[in-house]
Amino acid sequence: MRRLVSRLAGALLIIAGIIGLGLSLAGLIVGLPALGAAEQTLDRRLTDLDQALSAVADGLRIADDSLSGAAGTITAIETTVRSSGQAISDTLPTIDRIGILIGEDIPRTIRSTRQTLESARETARVADAILGAISRTGLLGNVYNPEVPLNQAIQQVSDSLSPLPASLSSVRDRLTVTGANLRRIGANTEEVAEQIARINASFRDARRVIDQYQTLVTDLRTDLTALRAALPVWFGIARIMLAILALWFALAQIALFAQGLTLWRRS
Repeated sequence: MRRLVSRLAGALLIIAGIIGLGLSLAGLIVGLPALGAAEQTLDRRLTDLDQALSAVADGLRIADDSLSGAAGTITAIETTVRSSGQAISDTLPTIDRIGILIGEDIPRTIRSTRQTLESARETARVADAILGAISRTGLLGNVYNPEVPLNQAIQQVSDSLSPLPASLSSVRDRLTVTGANLRRIGANTEEVAEQIARINASFRDARRVIDQYQTLVTDLRTDLTALRAALPVWFGIARIMLAILALWFALAQIALFAQGLTLWRRS
């Protein structure tokens, strides 16, 4: 009975050793190609991911270039608008001065001139009367009889100056309206320039965000490159570990087989 149990145990150990050795060899045969396939698959996935990140980097670069060009255009527009507003602001004092000149200074001069002409007309009227009286006495060789007496000529000049103040006042009113319109335009221009400046600030913020994403993508691509370079080393270590484990398991199964064979022979 004891010999039968010993033979049975030996047979079981031999069978277990053979099965274990077969499993060890099968694991080694199957495991090594599986690791190779896993390495290739992972390398392809990493390559695809790197290409995707490269496309993202290209897109970010194009977006940054576009934003940079747009920001330059917006800056030029802002400069032009501000220059226009400054030109309008610089023009307003001149318009105001011309309005004062036309509406006040020149009419005042005209009124003063007309008063002077009035005095001159009275003087000319007296002179015409004297010259006419002398001419009628025959003391003068020529008879003094002008077509237009001097005082009337002076009166005509004075009359021609009469409508000028009203005309100049009308011109001043138009200049006042023009100045008011220019002030409104200047204010609107400044507001537009501020809005453009805010748009330009938004462009700068967007470019800063793009710069951050570009840095992130660059770091990710660097990590992926390092990971792809390390893949052969890691999978090489995995193959060695698999081979060592398979060998260790095979040796254990051989020992088990030897022990079962010994039991079988002793029984």
